[in-house]
Amino acid sequence: MTLLLNPRRISSSQVAAEVAALGRDAARDAETEHTVREVLTGVRDRGYPAVREYSQRFDGVACEESALRVEAAALTSALATLEQSEPDLVAALRTMIANVRAFAEAERRALLDVELTLPGGGTVGQRWLPIERIGVYIPGGRAFYPSTLVMTVVPAQVAGAKRIVGVTPPRAEGPDLRVLATAALVGLEELYLVGGAQGVGYLAYGAPAVDLIAGPGNRYVAEAKRQLLGRCGIDSVAGPTEVLILADDAADPDAVAEDLLAQAEHDPDAAAVCIGESEAWLGRVAEALRKRIESSARRDVLAQSIGKHARLYAADFETAVAFAEAWAPEHLEVAAADPARYLPRLHAAGALFVGHATAEAFGDYGVGPNHVLPTNRTARFASPLGVQTYMKRQSVLALSAADAAAASPWVARIADAEGLVHHASSARLRK
Repeated sequence: MTLLLNPRRISSSQVAAEVAALGRDAARDAETEHTVREVLTGVRDRGYPAVREYSQRFDGVACEESALRVEAAALTSALATLEQSEPDLVAALRTMIANVRAFAEAERRALLDVELTLPGGGTVGQRWLPIERIGVYIPGGRAFYPSTLVMTVVPAQVAGAKRIVGVTPPRAEGPDLRVLATAALVGLEELYLVGGAQGVGYLAYGAPAVDLIAGPGNRYVAEAKRQLLGRCGIDSVAGPTEVLILADDAADPDAVAEDLLAQAEHDPDAAAVCIGESEAWLGRVAEALRKRIESSARRDVLAQSIGKHARLYAADFETAVAFAEAWAPEHLEVAAADPARYLPRLHAAGALFVGHATAEAFGDYGVGPNHVLPTNRTARFASPLGVQTYMKRQSVLALSAADAAAASPWVARIADAEGLVHHASSARLRK
């Protein structure tokens, strides 16, 4: 934690190097790629026996294929049990589900079909259609995440997917009660106890044979999705989580420290960066971090993530904005008295959290927008998971005879120029 506890000032000329230093270990990625390729090849070629073998090898738990699916009765029983033991949690989950569903429905309403009328009375257009078979990955390695189940399943339901299949890692003591109860709350009917790359492979090559796989996971899950792209669609190749906080000296150092730890506690490879105005103020953040880490129940994870991937920088406004745009973080908090000054300049982040009150935790737990976000600088070109993730656009052309006759000469001329004689002939037949 030496680097973290020693805030330092950076200039715009140092931004590129500092962003590069937050990158991944290429050798580790090569090892991951090799392992995942072995797993996916096995699942593709040998089917469920390979899934069972890799589940035993990596998770220490495996079951027969007939016991892979969680029975509907187990889902409803889990919900009934949780309603008795933790009614406040069930109430909170219902609130999150309602918020995520309301936001997803607003997203769906914004996806409008297009239709243009041609001079001869025909039409050309585009329509939004649901992807029919969806697979969602619900993480469960270091912790189980019912919130991710909500974030991945609800938008797929709103999109109109005909079949939604969830997978989550098995445990020797049995499935996590909160995940089962959440599945019942959202109406997820198919949930299978298989995780890791073998779980992703099962979604693509096994009985579900889904059209798209969504949801975050560890590096093996992310690499499996990357290797399966083309066999099916994916939402993204997600890496470890990350947060950048742009703060002024009016921000509460304790709140900023807690927000940094909220991301750092996810994963030993999580990155947490704060850029402030002064080194003196950042020193107060560093002290707040030190105290919280020492007393935290997540101390082991925090010691790794903070030790490797935390940074406290002092910088001027232009440098801070340049860093944000270059790193393109998954989460970007603007903890400043005048956040409106920043917003026109911040285009690259996955999600913006604006103002002192807007902790990133509110985004993780469902005030509306999705918490599955682009990582590892992909927010430069990628978007949060949403209803659009589970839909596709289809072009629709319906020309009248008059439209076809009018287009025939110039379409045929272009086809001739490209040497595609049958295109040209096809167009001329409509003249």
